Amino acid sequence: MAYKVLGVGVGMLFLTGCASFFSSDEQTTQQLPPDTLQCPVVEPVVCPELPPVPEVKPEPPKPETKEPVVSCPKSDGVNSKYHRLGQIEYVDIIPIGLRQKGRIDTGAETTSIDALDIVEFERDGRSWVQFLVKDRNTNETVELKAPIERTVLIKQHGEEDIRRHVVSLTLAIGDMKDEVEVTLADRENFEYPILIGRNFLQGRALVDVSRKFLSLE
Repeated sequence: MAYKVLGVGVGMLFLTGCASFFSSDEQTTQQLPPDTLQCPVVEPVVCPELPPVPEVKPEPPKPETKEPVVSCPKSDGVNSKYHRLGQIEYVDIIPIGLRQKGRIDTGAETTSIDALDIVEFERDGRSWVQFLVKDRNTNETVELKAPIERTVLIKQHGEEDIRRHVVSLTLAIGDMKDEVEVTLADRENFEYPILIGRNFLQGRALVDVSRKFLSLE
């Protein structure tokens, strides 16, 4: 009997709760204004028109400019401070008018010339020397005489030291002409009979070892 009473009580509570729930829901629905039950109208967003983009024309390509090539200045004769010489030049021996090929050597201090049959003698109380210069173009020889300026001792590796006479001769290469000391040497086994040293070149010549006969240009 007690279980039946308990079951009736629980059922009554359940029904009371459901009635309250539906009653509360109806009250809530009635209290809301009618406008809240409708979706709001959303106006479409219109994007503003962008101004037209001007057409950009590509600039024409600029012409390529080449860097100027810097070279040794050309000699213009006596008006130029420096004369351009190659590694080989024609050398004129002015006293006898003989032209021979000469090697330009900035490593040599004194100019040297091929001399044959060197004979020393005395004139007016001064030592002189007589020698022959051979023209390698014609194989003819020309005799020269000059006072001895000094004598130099040449040390040779593995061989006996030798003494060579030094005389003054007037030599010319193109527009360059000067009287310089010249060592008399046996250059028969050398390719060129004349070697031009610094005593002729210093302060007035630029040497381009990759060229030859620039004095003729």
